[in-house]
Amino acid sequence: MTSSGTQKPVDETYNQLYLASDRSDRSHMTQGLPATSGLVDVDKDSEEYRAKVAVAKMMGILSAREKYQVKLDESLYGAAVMMPQIARSAGWPKNLIVIMIRSYIFLLVNYITQGLLLYFIAKEELIWDAFGGQMFLCDFGKDSGGCPAGANCIGPGGTVYSPPRVYNWEMWTTRVYVRDSLKALFPDKIDDINTFADPGEYGVESYYCRLLCCALFTVTVMSDLMGSINMVKVFVDIPNRSECWVHYDEPTWADKEHAKAIHSWTELDLVSVKVAGMSLTWKIINVLVVLLPKMLLWKITAEAGILFLMETSTISDLIVNSVALAFILQIDEMLCMELMSETTRSILSKCEEYHMEGYEKENNVETMSEEELYAQNEDQINRPWGLKTWFELFPLKLALVLLLTWFFVYRYYARHCVSDDAGGQVSVDMSLPLGTHFGFLNAFLPAFYEVPREEQPFWVMPKT
Repeated sequence: MTSSGTQKPVDETYNQLYLASDRSDRSHMTQGLPATSGLVDVDKDSEEYRAKVAVAKMMGILSAREKYQVKLDESLYGAAVMMPQIARSAGWPKNLIVIMIRSYIFLLVNYITQGLLLYFIAKEELIWDAFGGQMFLCDFGKDSGGCPAGANCIGPGGTVYSPPRVYNWEMWTTRVYVRDSLKALFPDKIDDINTFADPGEYGVESYYCRLLCCALFTVTVMSDLMGSINMVKVFVDIPNRSECWVHYDEPTWADKEHAKAIHSWTELDLVSVKVAGMSLTWKIINVLVVLLPKMLLWKITAEAGILFLMETSTISDLIVNSVALAFILQIDEMLCMELMSETTRSILSKCEEYHMEGYEKENNVETMSEEELYAQNEDQINRPWGLKTWFELFPLKLALVLLLTWFFVYRYYARHCVSDDAGGQVSVDMSLPLGTHFGFLNAFLPAFYEVPREEQPFWVMPKT
């Protein structure tokens, strides 16, 4: 790894001489090549030849970067990992110790903020919705267009769905309230009220739009997950010993002052921050303080987001909420951008990409001749479509998105829905909470710490 521009000769005279001699050198490259190389009859001055060599270089370098290059997030999490190592590398100066401690303070603020937002979302879904008489949406209204023959044709009100009678929760409860009020006011006209004051049924407008929005929400939180995965890769790959993370790189191809004058550099441009080894103690601290809380918040946010979307019945609200919920995981970046000092952000931005073990072997383009690169590109052209090529057609990240979406949607159905006699998924029986007390364990570990509820349910699925 090298600091950007500090080790690369850029003298104009050298470049001009190289470009002038490059074409004449290439005209003699085919002399002495074996006939089996396939390059004897190739015009190395042709545009096609140069394009194939360029593509081989480009794909070789980018492929190596995609497989073996990672970068720590320029966020509160990255600051919490980097700042202690930078301070240690410099001998623990007081100004860096201050920045390190402030990074941990902001990280704590981030944990509290994200945790509270997730706590309030969980309380809304599990406490206040229950006090409002709301059951879980599950698959209510999924097959309203095909009723009465479908598997989800009976609504929570006990009547058969039809498209004109499907409403969201707010509208349905209002219509039910009006009907019940009329019955209380005019008990002698109950039959007429049931006929003319039809409240309809509560149901989802589009089952497949809801699934699509769940997948879209998973896409929006993937960047945070990949940041955690990159952090794991770094911790596993770097050695378990303390190494220097800060370097002062003076150019070797020219006098320092001459190089600074050419590029308009300052002394800051000669300072580089590179991920290096850290002691096992610091690795354990970073895993416990940074990595595990980060991944736990991601998991809780993903679950809360899917729950929120699965409980949204209207198409417009589904589309808006699918991208809005990812804001919770972007709070760390917002705090870093708005509250952290310019000095801290500049240090974070100077941290270079880390090349894992195997990068040098994979990125062998620099040592390959143009003939080898051309032959490599020809091999890609002539190679038959094998199993590996077909496997590469399907993006792994897309597969991960679909898998995670299925997992969290499945957990929603497993925890909040049951199968009815017709084969549809309906809400579990709903009971009122014993009070408004709602602890953090109830919010973040509901499978182990359930909310205490009354024994008698206030709603059960009506029998047909």
